[in-house]
Amino acid sequence: MARTSTPLENTSANTHDEDSADTLYVRYAGEALDMHEMDVKQLAPALLSLAKAFDILQKDVAPEARVHLNAQATREGSFTIDLLLHLATEAEGILTGDGVTAIVNASGLMGIYFGVIKLAKRFSRNIKPTKKTDAGKDENGLDLVDITFPDGTKIRGLKASMEALKNPELVKAVKGVVAPTLEDGIDLVQFQSGTHDETIGTEDADAISHYDPGEKEHTEDTVEIVIQALDVSFRENGKWRITDGIKTQFVTLEDERFKKRVLDGDEAMRANDIYRVDMRVEKSLDEKNRLTTRYAAITKVHEHRGVADQPTLF
Repeated sequence: MARTSTPLENTSANTHDEDSADTLYVRYAGEALDMHEMDVKQLAPALLSLAKAFDILQKDVAPEARVHLNAQATREGSFTIDLLLHLATEAEGILTGDGVTAIVNASGLMGIYFGVIKLAKRFSRNIKPTKKTDAGKDENGLDLVDITFPDGTKIRGLKASMEALKNPELVKAVKGVVAPTLEDGIDLVQFQSGTHDETIGTEDADAISHYDPGEKEHTEDTVEIVIQALDVSFRENGKWRITDGIKTQFVTLEDERFKKRVLDGDEAMRANDIYRVDMRVEKSLDEKNRLTTRYAAITKVHEHRGVADQPTLF
């Protein structure tokens, strides 16, 4: 089948002497994309969100520049689109965001974007850093920081990326880019550029979709509810996709005894089985004092039955 290219912008990039360019490969994968085709209703909003993300980054860290994101012919893959990032300045621009001192170029802006994706996967799971230490500069002259998390793990990232994640409009744009992976049949989106490579699966995308950089208050409670499990996972850090009959989302399973019964073959599981569980629920207030509620984890499975069994849970 012929490969398909979808243009994000038809305008050509500025050819000013100060123009720099970098290439971003974006690949969506999953059963629904086995024929290397993707629904335009899913793709177009995602690409527009990606363009918006780079526009926001450019305005925050390189206000003297202009950014263009143009589509090229795709490569082999479930559905891959090659995007050429052009960054042009009228004069020698300086990145002026907090902690940023590098000369503006497309490679630097691309690095900030990948840093945002990398950190969003951590921060969206409500894992906040406990320590931040300056760690010199990267190859583009951008300030680096070593970030330590509560479990002792450390990652090195760009200071500009951390600052960018405080911008709710940027977070909204990133949510739009990863949104297709929340649809049935699309399992991941992968970003590649030079040595950068970040993949966001459905579970990460679900966490990012609930991330609020302006969250003011966070509380947790445990309630007993009845749910239906649409997909289950027992791999390390794997999540279940569940529904309460109104909303569908991903949750972790923390009931180790139930896990052992399944792995030992004492518990038979089928798609769409029904469970009565203790669920940990997270509530938070955003910067406009709007309350949001989401299921976080199944802490105990009280009862489990197949959809064809006689109901005993209610």
